[in-house]
Amino acid sequence: MNPAVRELVKQLSLGKAVATDGEGDTGGPIDHIARVYEVARNALEYRAEHLVRRAAIERILKRQLVFESDTRRLSESLLLELKWAKYVTWESSRPAVVEEIKKIFDKYFVQLKSPAVDREWLVGLISAEIEEYLNPSKDYYKFTNFAFHCLKKALVSQGLANFDLILYTAIDKIYSQSDNQQLAYHLFRLISNQSGKSDHKVTDQILAETYNHTRQAINSPQLNRVAVAVRKLVGPLVLVRDIYFSGPEEFAQIINDEKMFKERAGQVLAGQLALLRGRMSTAGMRSLIYVFLTKMLFALILEIPVDRWIRGEVAWGTLAVNTLFPVGLMWSLTANIKLPDTRNQERLVLKAWEVVSRDDLSWVGGEQVHLLGETLNLKTKIFYTVYMVLGMAVFAGITVTLVRSGFSLVSSVIFLFFVTVVSFFAYRIRQTAKIYTVKSGRGLGSSLGDMLMLPIVTVGSWLSRGVAKLNFLVFVFDFVLEAPFKMILRVMDNWFDFLSRKRDEVVG
Repeated sequence: MNPAVRELVKQLSLGKAVATDGEGDTGGPIDHIARVYEVARNALEYRAEHLVRRAAIERILKRQLVFESDTRRLSESLLLELKWAKYVTWESSRPAVVEEIKKIFDKYFVQLKSPAVDREWLVGLISAEIEEYLNPSKDYYKFTNFAFHCLKKALVSQGLANFDLILYTAIDKIYSQSDNQQLAYHLFRLISNQSGKSDHKVTDQILAETYNHTRQAINSPQLNRVAVAVRKLVGPLVLVRDIYFSGPEEFAQIINDEKMFKERAGQVLAGQLALLRGRMSTAGMRSLIYVFLTKMLFALILEIPVDRWIRGEVAWGTLAVNTLFPVGLMWSLTANIKLPDTRNQERLVLKAWEVVSRDDLSWVGGEQVHLLGETLNLKTKIFYTVYMVLGMAVFAGITVTLVRSGFSLVSSVIFLFFVTVVSFFAYRIRQTAKIYTVKSGRGLGSSLGDMLMLPIVTVGSWLSRGVAKLNFLVFVFDFVLEAPFKMILRVMDNWFDFLSRKRDEVVG
């Protein structure tokens, strides 16, 4: 057996001590109102479903910390709002949970009062720790270190600085699907352990070191390059994790029996691929809703008065194209996504078995994969020049076509904005389909498509990150509506509690 797998098995609960979130009730009117608010609020920011609760915790903490400093009341208020929105069950409000959340706040209390690092970053780190405590799947992130040990042997850096940090970051983001706040907490835990101090003891030095490492990792120009290599190799490791969670109690037995392992792997992979298609459809719909609410709505509202001012009338034809084309583009880019075929599935199952059964590199082809640092030699400079010229040609061609079709300059800019942002989200969704692909082929059609779409996706990525900071609706919800709305809910909750007590007293 692979020593990394043997060590992993020692750390896993194997189904014996996995925390549960309890059985909740259907909730009252407060819960339903709060849940509707959360659904509307979450539509304003695009993030994976498993990251929604952590983001909600961070958002609640930012507001509560302005008005409250008592850690027990903070814990109780946080859990109350999470219960209202059905992020946790009513079982999670028991005193033991409140006490554990209070301990987390107490641990960072000094730094919150006088932060040695960016306070917003620190609140995000705290929210990640609370989320991990509330997460019933206590074994999930134990697989991150397992993946790191496997990929550290498979990947070799040549000319890449801080390779271990960059590799761990790429694995945490791709394999574990962590966001930046969760990455910060995982690095904090590693740094605390390496310094010989428990992560229950927070010092300014450890926080500052964690902050610097996190910034250095997520801003590294080499991160995307390492992430590409990780994405190509991570499929067998994902399948091993899926096999564990399909039956934790049987995992230790399955990984010691080749026939049993391959049978279970085939069943689990088939189930995951069936779920994947639905997840991609859901992600596509959520992306469109997000783009419409946060970008298209304001752009279209801007287009109408500008058309009236410049043309004297509204160009309803171009307005319809700018409204409907992004929907069609998202559908066309995501509808034809191909999942791994039978041959690829068989190869993935074999490689997963090689991961758990052998202490060598057979699962990556028998030899290490070398990652080279990019050098700006003459050939690279020529390629970059050609790439820039190609990108300008693509956008110039689209713009000329739009102008000749009757689009104004403003309408053309809005069209390009929609196309780039939607293309970026669509290609990000397409990446999820490759997680179970052992090796992607590259034909002529694929290369031609990449040549045309890559500049568009690149601009879309840049615009998505930049415009996200100017999300006006998020500002309205978080700083104008949420505080008074939650205050009203709290008054209503107290009133209903009062009525309930009085009803019980009357009945006797």
